[in-house]
Amino acid sequence: MMYTRSRKRRLPKSVAIVVLAAGVASSGAAQSHPPARPANAARPLTADQALPLTCAQAWATSHKRYPEMLAIVTTLAKISLANRDLTVPNRRDVGIDAGKGIAEDCKADPDALLFAVVDRHVRRVAQVKGR
Repeated sequence: MMYTRSRKRRLPKSVAIVVLAAGVASSGAAQSHPPARPANAARPLTADQALPLTCAQAWATSHKRYPEMLAIVTTLAKISLANRDLTVPNRRDVGIDAGKGIAEDCKADPDALLFAVVDRHVRRVAQVKGR
């Protein structure tokens, strides 16, 4: 897949805040069944597809839609948590804190790998499993 650069690559600050507040803080919560998805909704990206994306590419790939961006960030956060054997406290304020950090980093460098940004903030707010 070839990515083109566009002059307008800003990731709105509210995107990352909403995405992480909803995604990472609730990623540890158990779900009995996945939420229903509209028939015309795009398939979520696999980890292999999400890992190489920059902040700007992820926002473009998500069609600039919050639910699709949420899926990308959630996927990346779960990878980070699993690889580092961490958990994130299931609290809204923790998600908002991490989301603000992700938004600031992506705004400062839209070409940063989104996984690196997510991983940095997951590590910052996470705790070792079992604590």
